[in-house]
Amino acid sequence: MTEKNPCMWKKPAPVMNKKMMKSKVLIIGGGVTGLVAAVSLDELGIDSIIVEKEPELGGKVKKYSRVFPDFRSGKTIVRDLIAKIQKSSRVRAVVSTSVTSAERVNGWYVVTDSNDTQYKVKAIILACGFDVFDARCQDEYGYGVYPNVVNSLELEALLEAQDLQGSLLLRPSDGKPANKIALIFCVGSRSRRLGNPYCSRICCSYSTKQAIEIIEKNPDASVTCFYMDIRTYDRGFEEMYQYAQELGVKYVRGRVSECSAMSNGDIQVRAENTLLGKPVQGIYDIVSLSVGMMPCADAADLAGMLGIERSEDGFFTRKDKFFSPHDTVKEGIFIAGSLTGLKPIKDCLLEGNSVSSRVAAYFSRYKS
Repeated sequence: MTEKNPCMWKKPAPVMNKKMMKSKVLIIGGGVTGLVAAVSLDELGIDSIIVEKEPELGGKVKKYSRVFPDFRSGKTIVRDLIAKIQKSSRVRAVVSTSVTSAERVNGWYVVTDSNDTQYKVKAIILACGFDVFDARCQDEYGYGVYPNVVNSLELEALLEAQDLQGSLLLRPSDGKPANKIALIFCVGSRSRRLGNPYCSRICCSYSTKQAIEIIEKNPDASVTCFYMDIRTYDRGFEEMYQYAQELGVKYVRGRVSECSAMSNGDIQVRAENTLLGKPVQGIYDIVSLSVGMMPCADAADLAGMLGIERSEDGFFTRKDKFFSPHDTVKEGIFIAGSLTGLKPIKDCLLEGNSVSSRVAAYFSRYKS
């Protein structure tokens, strides 16, 4: 029997031509920030519509095998949020569609999507999240060429499959057990050459989480992390890094210069250990690239459409990041989550709550 996907929205909107859907709030983005915002607005008695471009709600969090700090599965977090909004008569969701135009008319925003449906709302919450760096842009790693070179989201899928099958971590190329794994940090981050000079903030932490997960499931596994600098932001992340070292995770400071495939599918990694000042190399069953985060692909179009400003790195700017962290320069348009800058999942969940409170305060100024 096929298992039901907990991330599928089970109340799809009917097919319609030029239908007008009216609500208090339109939430653009059905990831965890948008879902939490919808749940919180519901608790405040405010109705909302979620518009999501993907076929499923939940964004990237549903792809995470485990989430720090309590190591719950990402699908569980998403499933619980969807269960809440499915019980509500105030929340509607439309998937597989994206916003194509928006204008303000007599105090209302009239938004049109790619299915030619229109939404008439008093306020908009932008919660579009982020995209991951395409590792094919750094061809020295062989991503997209060597099947045993994967990115961090693909490693999450392998870890989830390991849970479901009750087996060891398996190589993509031949299904053989993977006992030697290398994680390469900062792929696509902190690089002016690639146009991403910023630190993605969470890569060191989620890659360390992956290393812990690998060894806890298979104590005989060997994990080596190649890093530039370890930046474990936030409470508990430094302790997680120390715990990983206690488990035997090896950290090598230095940039990887090349990954190459051997005849049996193993991946040879060449790097420089900048602490010891000498070249190093190793052979691994799987190499995972800890790809950096980037502004979502729709950011430029949405910013132009809505008249919202963006910073040099492409993320949306707040009206005042200290005193109005969710406000934009446009009245009635609010922002939350990774759209404003990269942050841990728990911060995205918190911002989903706080932006709903800000919207409620905004409505309290008007009779609507």
